[in-house]
Amino acid sequence: MCSAKCGPGLRERKKLRTREAIVDAALDLFERKGFEATTVEDIAAAADVSPRTFFRYFETKFDVVLAKNVENGEGLGELIAARPAGETPLEAVRQVIQAQLAGLVESDDVALRELKVVMGTPELRTKALDHFHEHQTELLEVIAARLGVSEDALPAHILAGVIGTSLWAVVDRWVAGGAHPEQLTPMIDEAFEMLAQGFDSCCAALVDGAAGGSDRPA
Repeated sequence: MCSAKCGPGLRERKKLRTREAIVDAALDLFERKGFEATTVEDIAAAADVSPRTFFRYFETKFDVVLAKNVENGEGLGELIAARPAGETPLEAVRQVIQAQLAGLVESDDVALRELKVVMGTPELRTKALDHFHEHQTELLEVIAARLGVSEDALPAHILAGVIGTSLWAVVDRWVAGGAHPEQLTPMIDEAFEMLAQGFDSCCAALVDGAAGGSDRPA
């Protein structure tokens, strides 16, 4: 008898192919016609499915254009939490982000195409930024845990907010500059080096304070 190791069954593979066809058709239309000018009916026709089938996979056009990047963003908190305990929160986040984005750029053309469409469309940029901030809570939780402070502690909120804003700025400038793969890692390094100059000493003070029974630096 076939076990789970045999992989997805025929039905699952068919669903996956249909989903990929919808995403690919949507991106092609967004790149050629623009997001606003493309309708769900256009996408369905290009993917050779009905609008009803489209809505079985996605609620809106916006969900299509972020499909791959949402998948790639899942589980970041767990990856950061699993980094060596001796790393500062900044270094832990930096290592995870570097690995995730490097993998995306090198192996996932669909995710990169999605990113270019999003960053080049004002309406999508606004929605994507809102979605980006939804992950701030996950980042806050793991940073507070690494610092050994409460999730209500102001420094944890500030650090999570600054990291999130900095990552958005890096992606924005990277895409605006042509999204050349070889430029992304140096840009992330530059951003985190700038942050480290101001935050590493503060984080060390927080850890010392937590060890002494306080969640605030002296």
